Amino acid sequence: MTIDLNGIQLRNRLLTSASMLGYGASKKKLILYGLSPIAQWVPLDGFGAVTTRTLTVEPREGHFSLRDDWSLTEFPAMLRLYAKALRRVDGGWMNAFGWCNIGIEAYFDEYYPRTSDQNRIISVGGFSAEELCTLVETVNRRAKPGDIAAVEFNVSCHNVNFPFETILEEILAQAVPLSRHPVILKLSPDEDYVEQGKLAERRGIAALTAINAVKGLRVDPENGEPFMKNRFGSISGRAIKPIGLRVVAELRDAGIRLPIIATAGIRDFDDCREFFWAGADAVSLGSAVWLTRMPLYALGPLEGLRIRRLMRRVAGYHPPVAIEAAWVEHGPVAGEEAVGPGHDRVGEPQPVLA
Repeated sequence: MTIDLNGIQLRNRLLTSASMLGYGASKKKLILYGLSPIAQWVPLDGFGAVTTRTLTVEPREGHFSLRDDWSLTEFPAMLRLYAKALRRVDGGWMNAFGWCNIGIEAYFDEYYPRTSDQNRIISVGGFSAEELCTLVETVNRRAKPGDIAAVEFNVSCHNVNFPFETILEEILAQAVPLSRHPVILKLSPDEDYVEQGKLAERRGIAALTAINAVKGLRVDPENGEPFMKNRFGSISGRAIKPIGLRVVAELRDAGIRLPIIATAGIRDFDDCREFFWAGADAVSLGSAVWLTRMPLYALGPLEGLRIRRLMRRVAGYHPPVAIEAAWVEHGPVAGEEAVGPGHDRVGEPQPVLA
């Protein structure tokens, strides 16, 4: 069964969050892809969609490294880099990778052909409307309509030290109409997400992702040095689940009808149902699943079985009437300025399933 979220075609309502599984494939047989060894025990083609690491126009090291050729003797240096980009904190994780990625052209050259069995959402990020337009045009050129589920605009990341809210309207006005694929806007709980949700409705966004990680700070009590290279990192995992539920509910309370993909500390079936009750149309697994405690990496096959079972339960979920009615209601928004998903790069409308 295919789920249609305002033109976004999903295989079911359970997705994976941006960056957690890298680019959806490993570069070499002995190198695990993404940040999670557990992913090798899960069939990624079984998810509603798999979201890539956020891609930029040019390769970007961020606050980490693009190297993938570390020798055993260099592992201590690699771990020191990791310690400034990813740390376990109370109830979750803090990261400051800062859009570390190989660049969008390299992704299409090296990884896209090897993930054709997956339903992909391509996450992109940039610092201007011009960059987002370039990214959208690249996706248009490299991926035919229907070959991917959507493009996600990650213009709410704390780890790149940029005030995205000051250029968001310009980005949506210029880049969304160019896209031949539905566009998802990822919202930050640290910005005015309600107003941004309303802007997204007016500017033809197909769906919202709620939420991006929460801005936070941890310091070494001995010397006051920040845990993260970026000083203020982004908190994800179980700790932010109540914040994610609040944001989803407040978006619905404000009358925003766009489909919402929830991602905030989701780990099990009850978490999924909580977000459905709050107003989400789909849910996404992030660090709460893929960055489990190290001992579980040795139990990867068992954790993989648990995730497979979760996939089956969400795919077979029969929601209460109230949730089912809400899902039917969330769809196209006819605003004066709306462009809507499914328009090609020169503005000619293409068929969109409502």
